[in-house]
This record gives sequence, C-alpha cells and structure tokens, in this order.
Amino acid sequence: MDFLFQFAALFSAITWASSGAILKTIKFNKYFSFPFFEACISFVIMIIVILLWGEWNSILNENFDSYLFFSIAAFISCVGTVCYVIGIQKTSIGVVFTIASSSNVLVALLFDIFLNSVRHSALVLLGAFLVLSGILLMNIKSFTSHEKQRIIGVIGGIIAGSMWGIAVFFNDRALIDGSVLNGTLIRAIVSMITLTLASYIFRQKIERIIERIQFIKILSAGSLITISSLFWFISLDYTSGSLTAMFGSTSPIFAIIFGYFFLKEKIYKLEYLSILLAFVGIMIIIFFKS
Repeated sequence: MDFLFQFAALFSAITWASSGAILKTIKFNKYFSFPFFEACISFVIMIIVILLWGEWNSILNENFDSYLFFSIAAFISCVGTVCYVIGIQKTSIGVVFTIASSSNVLVALLFDIFLNSVRHSALVLLGAFLVLSGILLMNIKSFTSHEKQRIIGVIGGIIAGSMWGIAVFFNDRALIDGSVLNGTLIRAIVSMITLTLASYIFRQKIERIIERIQFIKILSAGSLITISSLFWFISLDYTSGSLTAMFGSTSPIFAIIFGYFFLKEKIYKLEYLSILLAFVGIMIIIFFKS
C-alpha cells in the first residue's frame, strides 16, 4: 500500500483533469469565482470527513510548526494561483501553464537537492524532462502563434510555478509531524480568506450561483479537486516534493484524454505525441525512482 501511496500524485492529476472537463462546461465571468467556491466546498467536505473519522483531537493537538508551515504553504500557493490568473489574462493559457509547470518542477527539484539532500538518478530526471516536453509540445501552437506574447503573462507563469514549488517545500516540512487531513483543511481555509481579499483588490467580485445545474457542476468539480488535493498530500507524505511535482504536472495530459472521451474534443497528431512522451516519462520515473 505504501508503494501505491507514493504515486498518489498521479491520481491527483487524474482527478484534477476530471474537474477540468466539468469546468469547461461552466461559464464564469470572474476569474476568482471558481477557486473560491472550490475552497468552500473543500472546507465543508473536510469538516464532514474529520467528524466521521473522529480526527478532531489529533488535528487540534498537532504542533504549532505544522499549522504554521501548512498556512504558509497554502498562502504561497494561493498567491501563485492569483499570479496564474493574472498571467492567463495577459497571454495564452497554454504558454502560462507550460511555464508554470516547468517552474514548479524546477523549484521543487532545487529545494529537494539543496535543502532536503534528495538526489534523483539521471533516468528520473530524463522522465521529468519527457513529461515537461510533452506538456510543451501540447501547447506548442501557443508559442508559435503570431500573437505577441506579453511579458506580464510570461512573468505571471514563472511566479505562479515558483510559488507552487515553494509551497511544496513548506507542505513537505509540515507533513513531518502534521496530517494530510489537517493540510487539506488549512489549504481550504487560507484559500477562502486569500481569494476573498484578492477578489476585492483586483475588483473581481465573486459571482452568485443562480442555476441549479451550475451548482451541481460546481459541486462536482469542487469535490474532485478536494479529492485531488487529498491524493496530492498523501503522495507528498510518502515521497519527495520534486517527485510529487513531477507526477502532478501531468494533469493537462489527462485533461486531453478526458476531453476526447467525454467532451468529444479532437486529438491532433502533436497531442498524440505529447501524450506518448508524457506516459513514457511517467513510466521511467516509476521504474527508476530511488
């Protein structure tokens, strides 16, 4: 079972991609609306889970450092999300996501090497390179389009990915004595607070949910992201931050697959190649990780 937990970030990527397939059918006019709704849904789900499992005592008795590191990680991650949202307003989402994913893996890898003394084999690094190459290839049209790339969007992607990579380090520290449930709960609470403030600062007021079908879709997508977050924390608890970041970065590959099967979207030749590269990279990481 411990062996499977090490690869929980792959299940995190799959559930995250599933939520994306649902989100594609929802129209939001304000960028911070869904992240806020997701944080609220995650908060409610985690409260229910903690009550059912009777984990309140262990959570309340966790040491201060765990609370502090989880809170710092959640805030930094949320700042990264805000930068990502700003970035995709300024340039192509494909460009921003590719840069953010690469920055996330690179920063997490640097923290592992220099602060956690984690060393990966050349084959694992090759696997990570193939995964990121697959993501780049998937979004290559965004880079080669005649539309001029705005520097603010590119910088937004770099900052977002770097913030997410730094958050991996603090979450990793928190999980030394902290619990997965507490980490997921704190992420939801800090996200609600941060996104509320961000919505006012950037004048992106949170939208109201009026239609019942929209509510069901938001609830479904938010629940999937909550599950994704739990898988991500489980993976980080059993393996290094850089490996978790590598596996987690595969979500757009699964998004293409879900889009093909459930949204009847076409898969082009370059996307087939990107999927192949990513899966080869994943297999290399799985078989040759230390």
